[in-house]
Amino acid sequence: MNDQKRKIPTNIITGFLGVGKTTAINAMLASKPESESWAILVNEFGQVGIDQEMLPDNDGVYVK
Repeated sequence: MNDQKRKIPTNIITGFLGVGKTTAINAMLASKPESESWAILVNEFGQVGIDQEMLPDNDGVYVK
């Protein structure tokens, strides 16, 4: 068994309301290689999940 841990590239996008986080993520998704699968974790507070609705849920992209 291989004792080396597999490294997973990770981007953490943070910032205040309205600074363009969702726009930046959508721009990254537009250039995502088709051979890759990405996961997006949206940590959103509030009764209505606005950002999750603005992110595409297509092949190779999983939004939770």
